[in-house]
Formats: sequence, structure tokens, C-alpha cells
Amino acid sequence: MKTPATTLSLSIALALAAPLAHGAVDIEQRLAELEAELAEMKADSADNVRRNPAGGFVVGNTTLRFSGYMKGDVSVSDRGYQGGKAWEVVTAAGVKSTDKDLGYRTTLSARQSQFAFSTSTPVGENTFRTFVSVDFYGEDTKANELVSNSYAPRLREAYGSYGRLLVGQTWSTFTDLMGVGELVGFGQHASVNFVRQAMVRYTHPFDGGKLELAMENPEDTGAGNQDVPDLIARLSFNGNWGYVSAAAAVRRMALDNATGRDYQWTDAYSLTARIPTVGKDDIRLQVNYGNVGRYMGLRSFPDAVVEQGGTSIHGVDAWGYSAIYRHFWTEKLRSSLAWSDSAIRERGRYAATANARYSTASLNLLYSPIRPLTYGIELQRYDLEEVGGTKHELNRVQFSAWYHF
Repeated sequence: MKTPATTLSLSIALALAAPLAHGAVDIEQRLAELEAELAEMKADSADNVRRNPAGGFVVGNTTLRFSGYMKGDVSVSDRGYQGGKAWEVVTAAGVKSTDKDLGYRTTLSARQSQFAFSTSTPVGENTFRTFVSVDFYGEDTKANELVSNSYAPRLREAYGSYGRLLVGQTWSTFTDLMGVGELVGFGQHASVNFVRQAMVRYTHPFDGGKLELAMENPEDTGAGNQDVPDLIARLSFNGNWGYVSAAAAVRRMALDNATGRDYQWTDAYSLTARIPTVGKDDIRLQVNYGNVGRYMGLRSFPDAVVEQGGTSIHGVDAWGYSAIYRHFWTEKLRSSLAWSDSAIRERGRYAATANARYSTASLNLLYSPIRPLTYGIELQRYDLEEVGGTKHELNRVQFSAWYHF
């Protein structure tokens, strides 16, 4: 028989246990919901951010990739060649500054190092791509070599493409990197075709090659008043037999100032080839002709000159060629031997101090102990002759190490 005290105790216990039991059910239900949410988040993460086996990572359906290389150079030059920030890249103007009565100069630099970022996104039947790259050859008037060796980043490329259309800045359609070769002094041989600029380009691929048509930023070293884009076309063929490509450019040299107004339509041509020889060896050939101006040799010759008291503009024609043979000693050790020559046409109509002929030669040895890492040493020779007959020369040894990522 229950006493009133016992009944009261049981009532109190039941009253306290009921909410505790209900709370336990709520906690278990909430834990189950949290576990489900966590699993969903993990699934979303696996779907939206993942590694791409080909490199980079994927966010949603867009592939993002960082790339570039770190490069350190040590160059030793004779004839008092200035070196430093002024002439790290050898040009005809730099060779002209040499003095046979001066000795050697040494320069160390890492300014060629590059960083790049790219994206690719499938959209419909095509892929939308973007690409941006920078190096450190930017504005340097405030830079010095006393403490920090600080140099500004410089835009190299920045473009977007969808399907066959590209808009933005990249290597000119008139420039074919196949003709640059594997040289430590990248892009510094006499007839190198070497320009990056803004453009609108259409590419039509076909079996074994492609056709490229472009409107590109106009500029010249004579007047700088261009009012029509450079119009460029390139036709390339590629196969097991090798590679050949031909390009043509139409340009309008314009004069428009207080002294006079004039213009002249000009043309330029370039032919590039890569021919396999023995084993992995190959030879790379390039010929440029016409109003090549700033497109060839890092501005060895002007695009145009102003004549007749400043009232007439005249396009300057020049020619240049290069041959670069690459030989593989082993899988990790290789060499390139390069010869390049260029000259102005109708040299008699220009000032005695104008550049008449510019030639270069180089021989290197490159070693890659692992795929991304390369060490190199290169012997370089530069010869420049002015219209009046004055000659300049430069001998240089360049050591480099670069790591691609």
C-alpha cells in the first residue's frame, strides 16, 4: 500500500524524467541532422574543389592554374658593357655603348622570373579561357642595386579567348616562338621576331595546321602617329616531318603633326621552320624581310624615318635570318648553336650613325637534372656596324638557373 509520501515522490520523479527523455530525443535528432549536413558539405566540397590530374585545381567546372618560373642570371661582359638594370637584355643600342678601352663587368639578376594565372571553363561546345602573366622588367627609374634591388612587375600577357576568337595582349601573330630557340639569352639574337601587344585575332584550325588573322596595336619608332591597326596573317603547317609557318603584315606609317601630314603603306614577311634531324635534334630557321622595324631584333632598325624637312614619312626596310641547331648529348644534357644576321636596306639614304648591320652568335650547354630545373651556360658574341663604317662588338658569358612550376 502506497503512502502519500511514496505517491508524491513517484509523481515528482515522473515529472522530472519526462522533459529529460524528450530532450534526449531532440538531441539525437539534431545530431543526426548535423551529420547529414556535414556529409552534404563534404560532398559539395569534393564536387566543387578538386585537383586536376593535368595540373591546377577545379572549382565547379572551371580549371585554375598557376604557372611560371624563377630564373637567376649571372652575366660577364667585356668592353665596359654597362650591365645592371640598363642592359640586362642585350640590344643593338647596348652594343653601341661599348668601349674597347674598358674591361669586364658582371651583372646578377632575377628579373626574368615570371608568374602566370590561367582559367578554362567549358561553355557550350567551346571553352572560355583567360591568361595573365607578369615579369619584373617594369619601370625601373626608382629602382637601384644598393639595398633591395626592387623592380616593378610588368604585364606580359592578358587575354581571353572563346572558341576561335582571342582578344587582349599576347605574342604578336607576326611572332613565332618556334624561331626563338632554346637560348639562355632568350630573344636576344639579331633577327629574332619578338613582340607582344594588344590584338583581336581569329584562328581557323584545319587538319595539319591553322590560319590566323589579326588586327594588332600599331606603333613605330619614327613618328608614332599610327591611325590604322597592323593587319597580320599567318599560315602554319605541322606534322611528323616538321613545322613550317609563313606570316605577312600590312602597316601604315603615318605622320601627323604641326610640320606635315603624310602616310605610307608598308609590308613585312616572315618564314619560320623547324626540321627534325638525328634523334631528338632539330634545326630552327627563320627569315624576315620588309618593314619589320620593331618586330625584329628588339628595335635594331627603325620602322620609319621623317624626311624632307619633316613633311614626309618613309618606311624602313630590312632583312634578317637565323639558324639554331639543338643537339641532345643525353636525355638531360643538350646544346644549341645559333647564328643570326640582319641588315638595313638602302643604307646610303640614312645617317652615318644609323645601324647598318647587326649579327650575333651563341653556343650553350643546358643541363636538367630533374624535369622542372635547368642550369645553363652560354657564350655570346654581338657585332654591330653603323652606316658610316664604325664597328662595335661585345663578348659575353651568361650563366642561368631556372625552375619551372
